[in-house]
Amino acid sequence: MANHVRQQVREAVADLLTGLATTGNNVFQSNLLPIENNKLPALIVKTTTENIDALSVNFDPILERSLEILVSIVAKANTDIDDVLDGSIKEVEQALNASIEANTLNGLVKEIVLTDIDIEMNATSEKPIGQALLTFKASYYTQASVPDVSI
Repeated sequence: MANHVRQQVREAVADLLTGLATTGNNVFQSNLLPIENNKLPALIVKTTTENIDALSVNFDPILERSLEILVSIVAKANTDIDDVLDGSIKEVEQALNASIEANTLNGLVKEIVLTDIDIEMNATSEKPIGQALLTFKASYYTQASVPDVSI
């Protein structure tokens, strides 16, 4: 049995973003632990809120889903932190919009749309970091009884 589509989406986004110029292979999924300095800059891919609407009132309806995907770019806070974050934001946006295959994760979702970018600096932590949080919405459909298959 396949994983829930939301997990498939998270894994596909992480795979697509692995190997970018700024972050390389430093791509993590739902990382709750601090990232080591030698792994920065890095990307963290998470799936969070999912809004779901039933398209009918029949038994086992088709569900229209809108999944929030968060891509956090984490980098060491230094004199060029803004340039590092902005460059990595550009790479993420380009990767997810490079082709129709990239933007639909090879048909897994109908589309992925960037909805928000938020930048934060944390100079008070043990290791000062800057972070860019990119929020995307992915739209897809499933049958209620089959949440592991996108239709």
